Amino acid sequence: MNNRTQKIVRILLYPFGWIYSLVVAFRNHLFDRQMIKSRSFRTATIVVGNITVGGTGKTPMVEYLIRLLKDTYNLVELSRGYGRKTRGYVEATQGVNASTIGDEAYQIHRKYPEVRVVADADRCHAIQTIENNYPETDAILLDDAYQHRYLSAGKTILLIDYTRPIMEDKILPYGNLRESVSTRLRADIVVVTKCPPQMTAFNAREVKNSLELHAYQDLFFATIKYTVPQRLTDRNPLDTLEGKSVLLVTAIAHPGPLVEYLDGVCSNVNKMLFEDHHRYVMDDINRITRTFDDMESDSKCIIVTPKDEAKLVALDIPDYIMNRIYILDVEIDFLFDGKADFDKKITDYVEKNKRNSVLFTK
Repeated sequence: MNNRTQKIVRILLYPFGWIYSLVVAFRNHLFDRQMIKSRSFRTATIVVGNITVGGTGKTPMVEYLIRLLKDTYNLVELSRGYGRKTRGYVEATQGVNASTIGDEAYQIHRKYPEVRVVADADRCHAIQTIENNYPETDAILLDDAYQHRYLSAGKTILLIDYTRPIMEDKILPYGNLRESVSTRLRADIVVVTKCPPQMTAFNAREVKNSLELHAYQDLFFATIKYTVPQRLTDRNPLDTLEGKSVLLVTAIAHPGPLVEYLDGVCSNVNKMLFEDHHRYVMDDINRITRTFDDMESDSKCIIVTPKDEAKLVALDIPDYIMNRIYILDVEIDFLFDGKADFDKKITDYVEKNKRNSVLFTK
């Protein structure tokens, strides 16, 4: 569907946006007035989410929090398990894959096997199960649960994509917002992600003024940085991407920044872009193989993201292709020296509210 067709479809759907907006607003009103009860728990709970459809950097933020906390606290990462074929409460154990626990959950399980990873659409049920089965848990990180208001989380982190300003957007299906921009005001921490690395203080003030946050809400700005690509089979690093001819294979929501980065460092970039959460099949592998074989270069490789790796490893890929696949990851990088302040706000919250805190054992 081209841009013109998309615009026409969105205009036709505009009246439905009003209906959807009213339903969402009424639901939030019931929670705000406590006519529908939210539930709090003894364990420290941190929600990472957004109000914009598509990638705003939730998984990199969750991984940042894992790296920040995992060596000091007993963590559990909890997600809905989007795209899985199972239902209910599922833990990442030996033998699970993306189909059983979801793309992002499986990705985190592979990268951080020391952290317990759980999938359950009913977050309250999952937290109760975790507290019953693993009383040593200090904190639970919840991915994409900003709209899950049955849970009264201890700390909420709202991510806003710098390249898609929410104040200029509309609610679904005409725009890309899950709910009204006013709901940004219930977040404890707001992080504007995907900012330009050289963002100026003046530009940051413009964004801050446009968001009109409450005085008690903390605002941070962050960019993404790409890590050294690692070979899928043995995690050996790629010496350099400069001068390489690459085949980018990915199924992420917004591949634009990744494509721009590769175009800037590689000699040639061939692209095979799939829809977000695409489930790779052998026909895709055959296409990838043919495309890679047709690339005329003595220095070529295949680039995927960790989200793609989680699904590709389950398929029967030829060894010579597997050995040419490299994983390019991204990490959160705070701007304006915000890292220390952000880290302290998170660690202070967990330390004071962890389940085994003296505040709860006296």
